[in-house]
Amino acid sequence: MTKTVPSKAIPNKARAVIIGGGVSGCSVAYHLAKLGWTDIVLLERKQLTSGTTWHAAGLIGQLRASQNMTRLAKYSADLYLKLEAETDVGTGMRQVGSITVAL
Repeated sequence: MTKTVPSKAIPNKARAVIIGGGVSGCSVAYHLAKLGWTDIVLLERKQLTSGTTWHAAGLIGQLRASQNMTRLAKYSADLYLKLEAETDVGTGMRQVGSITVAL
Protein backbone atom coordinates (compact mmCIF):
# COMPACT_ATOMS: atom_id res chain seq x y z
CA MET A 1 0.00 0.00 0.00
CA THR A 2 1.34 3.42 -0.93
CA LYS A 3 0.92 6.30 1.48
CA THR A 4 0.46 9.75 -0.02
CA VAL A 5 1.78 12.81 1.74
CA PRO A 6 -0.71 15.69 1.83
CA SER A 7 0.35 19.16 0.64
CA LYS A 8 0.49 21.98 3.12
CA ALA A 9 0.35 25.74 2.75
CA ILE A 10 3.73 27.21 1.85
CA PRO A 11 5.26 28.85 4.93
CA ASN A 12 6.45 32.47 4.90
CA LYS A 13 10.00 31.49 5.84
CA ALA A 14 12.18 28.40 6.00
CA ARG A 15 15.77 27.55 6.78
CA ALA A 16 16.04 25.74 3.43
CA VAL A 17 13.92 25.94 0.28
CA ILE A 18 14.56 23.14 -2.21
CA ILE A 19 13.26 23.60 -5.73
CA GLY A 20 12.50 20.35 -7.49
CA GLY A 21 11.12 17.13 -6.08
CA GLY A 22 13.26 14.75 -8.09
CA VAL A 23 15.72 12.32 -6.60
CA SER A 24 18.26 15.08 -5.84
CA GLY A 25 15.79 17.48 -4.22
CA CYS A 26 14.16 14.72 -2.19
CA SER A 27 17.58 13.47 -1.12
CA VAL A 28 18.65 16.91 0.08
CA ALA A 29 15.40 17.28 2.08
CA TYR A 30 15.74 13.77 3.53
CA HIS A 31 19.36 14.23 4.61
CA LEU A 32 18.72 17.69 6.11
CA ALA A 33 15.80 16.23 8.08
CA LYS A 34 18.06 13.39 9.28
CA LEU A 35 20.44 16.10 10.54
CA GLY A 36 17.58 17.59 12.59
CA TRP A 37 16.41 20.40 10.32
CA THR A 38 12.66 20.89 10.70
CA ASP A 39 11.93 24.00 8.65
CA ILE A 40 12.54 22.69 5.12
CA VAL A 41 10.31 23.47 2.15
CA LEU A 42 10.47 21.30 -0.96
CA LEU A 43 8.70 22.79 -3.98
CA GLU A 44 7.56 20.60 -6.88
CA ARG A 45 5.18 21.74 -9.61
CA LYS A 46 3.55 18.32 -10.03
CA GLN A 47 4.06 14.98 -8.31
CA LEU A 48 7.34 14.05 -6.63
CA THR A 49 9.83 12.39 -9.00
CA SER A 50 7.51 12.83 -12.01
CA GLY A 51 10.00 14.81 -14.11
CA THR A 52 13.48 13.77 -15.19
CA THR A 53 13.84 11.33 -12.28
CA TRP A 54 10.83 9.35 -13.52
CA HIS A 55 12.36 9.02 -16.98
CA ALA A 56 15.54 7.56 -15.49
CA ALA A 57 13.74 5.07 -13.22
CA GLY A 58 14.41 1.39 -13.62
CA LEU A 59 17.92 0.34 -12.78
CA ILE A 60 20.41 1.53 -10.21
CA GLY A 61 23.78 0.55 -11.62
CA GLN A 62 26.36 0.49 -8.87
CA LEU A 63 29.57 0.45 -10.87
CA ARG A 64 30.69 3.93 -11.89
CA ALA A 65 33.73 5.56 -13.47
CA SER A 66 35.23 6.66 -10.14
CA GLN A 67 35.46 5.16 -6.68
CA ASN A 68 33.52 8.05 -5.12
CA MET A 69 30.67 7.77 -7.63
CA THR A 70 30.55 3.99 -7.06
CA ARG A 71 30.34 4.61 -3.30
CA LEU A 72 27.50 7.09 -3.85
CA ALA A 73 25.57 4.62 -6.03
CA LYS A 74 26.02 1.87 -3.42
CA TYR A 75 24.89 4.20 -0.64
CA SER A 76 21.82 5.15 -2.69
CA ALA A 77 20.84 1.55 -3.42
CA ASP A 78 21.21 0.62 0.26
CA LEU A 79 19.16 3.65 1.30
CA TYR A 80 16.34 2.88 -1.15
CA LEU A 81 16.03 -0.63 0.28
CA LYS A 82 15.39 0.63 3.83
CA LEU A 83 13.53 3.85 2.98
CA GLU A 84 10.01 2.39 2.84
CA ALA A 85 10.29 0.85 6.31
CA GLU A 86 11.79 4.05 7.70
CA THR A 87 9.25 6.49 6.23
CA ASP A 88 6.13 4.31 5.78
CA VAL A 89 5.91 5.66 2.22
CA GLY A 90 5.90 3.08 -0.58
CA THR A 91 8.94 3.28 -2.86
CA GLY A 92 8.32 0.32 -5.16
CA MET A 93 12.00 -0.61 -4.85
CA ARG A 94 12.83 -4.15 -5.97
CA GLN A 95 16.28 -5.65 -6.42
CA VAL A 96 16.47 -7.57 -9.68
CA GLY A 97 20.04 -7.18 -10.95
CA SER A 98 21.52 -6.47 -14.37
CA ILE A 99 24.59 -7.10 -16.47
CA THR A 100 26.39 -4.92 -18.99
CA VAL A 101 27.74 -7.04 -21.84
CA ALA A 102 29.39 -4.25 -23.85
CA LEU A 103 29.73 -0.52 -23.61
